[in-house]
Amino acid sequence: MQKQKVLVIGGGVAGMTSALEAAAKGIEVYLVEKAADIGGWAYTYCCKATENCAKCSACLVPQAKMHVEKNPLITVFCGSEVVGISGKSGDYSVKVKTGQDKAVDLEAGAIIIATGFKPFDAARKGEFGYDREKNVITALELEQAMREKGSLVSAYGKAKRIGFIQCVGSRDLALGNNYCSKVCCMYASKLARLIRSELADAELTIFYMDFQTFGLGFDEFFRSAKDDDKIQFVRGIPAKIFGFPYDRLTVRYANSMTGEAIEDKFDLIVLSTAITPSEDTEALALLLNVETDEHGFFKNTVLDPVGTKQTGVFIAGTCQSPKDIPQSMEQAKAAAGAAVKFLAE
Repeated sequence: MQKQKVLVIGGGVAGMTSALEAAAKGIEVYLVEKAADIGGWAYTYCCKATENCAKCSACLVPQAKMHVEKNPLITVFCGSEVVGISGKSGDYSVKVKTGQDKAVDLEAGAIIIATGFKPFDAARKGEFGYDREKNVITALELEQAMREKGSLVSAYGKAKRIGFIQCVGSRDLALGNNYCSKVCCMYASKLARLIRSELADAELTIFYMDFQTFGLGFDEFFRSAKDDDKIQFVRGIPAKIFGFPYDRLTVRYANSMTGEAIEDKFDLIVLSTAITPSEDTEALALLLNVETDEHGFFKNTVLDPVGTKQTGVFIAGTCQSPKDIPQSMEQAKAAAGAAVKFLAE
C-alpha cells in the first residue's frame, strides 16, 4: 500500500518549492536538510535590483523559507541526513540521522531529490591567487558580503577597478568539468550593473570565453551592460594573478585578437566559480539506486526531466544540472506534481 507522504531530500530553493507544492495538494511532507537551516546557497544571494528589478529572483527564496516553516503539513529535519532506505516504490522506510547521533524512522510513498550543488573550490586554480591574495574572492562571497553588509563599499571599500573572471572550474577539460554552469554570465553582468549603480566612477572588466545568455530577457540585459562605457568585456581568460611586489592585483592576460601579453591592475578580482555536484551525490545515488550522468549530477530518464530509473523517485534543481533560481523552482514544481500523481495512482 502506498504511503501518502513525500520525502524531500535537500532544503534549498528546489527542495522548499517541492515541499510547498506537494503540501498545497494536501500531501504530508518530510523535508531533510543536512545544514543547520533550510534555504540553501540561494538564501545567501543578494538582490541585484538597481533602479529596476533585475529579475534575479533572490527575493523569492526567503519567502519560500518562511512559508515552509509555517506550513503544518511540512516537517523539517535540519542538521540531518538520510542514511538508510528500504522497501519499494510507494512504500519506503527511511532512516534519518539527526543531530547528536540520534535517528528517526520515516515512511514515504515518493521521494524527491533536491540536494543542490557544491561551489567549485577556486583554490584549485592556483594561477588566480585565491586564498593567497586577499582581494581575490568568489562571486558567491561577493553575493554573501553584499547581502550581509548592504553594499560593496561596506564590504570591500571603494574599489575603483574590479575584474570578473568567468568559467572558473567549468568548461575546463583539464579538470574534467567540460560543461557550462549556465548562470555565471548572467549573475556577473547583474552584479557588475549593481556595482556601477553604487560606484559611478568604478571601472569593471569581465574576462570571458564566450557569453551564454540563458534565461528569459537576459539578451536584453546583456546588451545594456555592454552599452555601459564603464564595463569592458574582454574575450580571454587571464593566465595569472599576483599581488607582490605591488599593492594592487596584477592580472596577466593575452589580447585575443593580437596575442599581445597585457598586464593590468585591479583593486578586486571576482571569480565566477562552477556549479558542481554535491559531495554526497554518489552515495545517495547508490542508496536510492538511481543513476548519475557523466558529470556526476543525478540523471533523469529520457523525455522526463524529473524522473529517474527508480519509479517514485524524482529529481529537482541543480542536483540534476546547473540552473538559476526560476528554473530550479519550475523543475521543483514539476517534480512535486509527478510525485503527487504517482501517489494517486
